[in-house]
Amino acid sequence: MESKLQTVLVIDDDPLVHRLIERSLQGQAVIRTEFAVPEEGVLALDGVDLVFLDYQLPVRNGLEILQEIREKYPQLPVVFLTGFGEPELADGAIQRGASLFLTKPVGPSRIQEVFHRFLPSEQGSGNERRASEPVAEDVDELSRSDRKFSAKLPDGSRAEGRLSRFGYRSAFVEFPVSSPIAEGGFLSDLRFRFGDQILFSGEGSVGIMVSSSLGTNEVEIRIRGAWRVEVFEPNELGKAADALLSFSEPKQGEELKSEWDLLCPNYRLAVHDLAEVLSAVHKDASNYGMERGEMESSIESMKADSEFVAKTAEAYSEIFWSAVQRFEKAALAITDTDLKTLAKEFARRILFPHTLSSPFLSRVVERPIGVPGDYGMLGQILGNPLEGYTVYDRIVNAWILSCGAASAYRFRVGLLHREIVRTVRECSGAGRKSKVLSMASGVAYEIQRYVQEPDHAGEVDFTMVDFSQVTLQEAERQYASLGAYPEGVSVTMAQSSVIDLANQSRSTGSVLTEVMYEPDGDFDLVYCAGLFDYLSDRLIRKVIRYLHGRLRPGGRLVVSNFTVKNPIRSWMTYVMDWNLIYRSEEDFEKLVRESVPEGELRIETDDDGVEVYALVHR
Repeated sequence: MESKLQTVLVIDDDPLVHRLIERSLQGQAVIRTEFAVPEEGVLALDGVDLVFLDYQLPVRNGLEILQEIREKYPQLPVVFLTGFGEPELADGAIQRGASLFLTKPVGPSRIQEVFHRFLPSEQGSGNERRASEPVAEDVDELSRSDRKFSAKLPDGSRAEGRLSRFGYRSAFVEFPVSSPIAEGGFLSDLRFRFGDQILFSGEGSVGIMVSSSLGTNEVEIRIRGAWRVEVFEPNELGKAADALLSFSEPKQGEELKSEWDLLCPNYRLAVHDLAEVLSAVHKDASNYGMERGEMESSIESMKADSEFVAKTAEAYSEIFWSAVQRFEKAALAITDTDLKTLAKEFARRILFPHTLSSPFLSRVVERPIGVPGDYGMLGQILGNPLEGYTVYDRIVNAWILSCGAASAYRFRVGLLHREIVRTVRECSGAGRKSKVLSMASGVAYEIQRYVQEPDHAGEVDFTMVDFSQVTLQEAERQYASLGAYPEGVSVTMAQSSVIDLANQSRSTGSVLTEVMYEPDGDFDLVYCAGLFDYLSDRLIRKVIRYLHGRLRPGGRLVVSNFTVKNPIRSWMTYVMDWNLIYRSEEDFEKLVRESVPEGELRIETDDDGVEVYALVHR
């Protein structure tokens, strides 16, 4: 008799999580999906064998849902799944009856392990699905599409796979189970494609392999020698791959040594100092991991991990940031020279093996939508800094997200939210609904914050404008996950380029030469943050004048720029390939004054002066 498939319910507002679990349990379970939950009352769970429950949900959080599930279904296994790894949250979940607590990100092998643990005797073996069951939406795959790997096997054939994640001096690659790659095997002519970059090393070997029932194996590829990074335009990637076929690592590093000698010794020493600090941290983290073993994510192990991360990060923090400061100082000697490209390649070759396992840095380097400051990266800055597959990864990730530049972005979201609330209240006092325009908006986390915690004293219409259709699609998904908008709040999204609008408006007197969305001139608050760091003075003047013209009398404009006080300016330039135009507070204030001489101007910065804001009243 054909065995019946188990039914697994996934309660999560992230379609990617649904898709991950569905793929992980394909042929073994029927996956039911819930992207939201009702405001009151528990979901109908009759016939469900296992539940994956997320913490952050629209309307109510997962702890409330868990408690209600336990009251009605006391024996139903519930796996609490969240991106927040705090022990207090784990305690709360277990106290309310969670069967297990898993911290995101979680891989297919772990999903299967949990499934078989709670449903060991009724595993389905067929590949059929119930036609009536919903399938998770196939959403944006940009962050997965440009992660390719290939290598030459000893017999001369090539093995190809998909780059899954980075480890310490290694990378993890998914191969078909039919691939001839084997543990311990020697590999040559390694080629990694990661976003718009090619990372490669001459030789490598096959480390551990983790089997999967999905038709793939996750394999650790260990790198021999150092990373080498080349950046190519998308239309040149084919040529780049062909060029790599003839690449061979120079013997004894002779050729590269003469090339590196062009860089000043202080810079090279500073890069190696940073690498040494990270090596020491990795050694301690590895020793800790071996002592702890591969324990499951119990409360005790999570508390131990959290305590170790905090203790180790604190112990090494002073020496790490001192090494960063030495790197920043040494890099100043290269800033205005022709050696910037070489300096960037050197820093990445030495530091990438130590840092790419940080989910944040990996996202910045990959650039899934083409720019480093994309919505995913900004979301990570606002999220849990202790993300990563290993304890070491979490330490490095937390360090990067504790720097002044990341703190400045968190301050930015708070400042913009403050200005939104102020505008709503002022307009409400005047007896009318407020209008707010966000240009180059991204997904506008400050507006999301307002939607979740509205000021009920007034009403507001938000307009979000961005040049990227991909970003707007992601914004639509995120805002849909928030549920219905509060009464008196509306959000409209439109695709357009503020640079094109400003250029055409100045040249044709507001008559556009192309068909594109153009906001009217009736807004109470207009802001544009995160764009001017890429623009010349001349273009900034055009954009400020254009944005100022979108205000009604009495309205307020907010614009910003990163300053020369950014404490990781060189790190962002050479390691993250995040090239900004930095301006002093005085220079930015002068630029705004030249753009709109009339009106009240106020300058504000975050606590460390890393980003400067100009607030202009019309």
